Amino acid sequence: MTPELLDEAVVALAILTGYLLILFVGGLIADYVFPHIPFIQRFLDSLPDWKDED
Repeated sequence: MTPELLDEAVVALAILTGYLLILFVGGLIADYVFPHIPFIQRFLDSLPDWKDED
């Protein structure tokens, strides 16, 4: 492998890690913070139950 290719791979992995970290934090907020906000909880409770189709 050439050094230029390795440098580009490191940069690409760093960018991908940043995106995944943002998604991880957003998922934690959606799972643990949003249900404690009253108007969001009322909206979630008003949604119909999900029915899986076989």
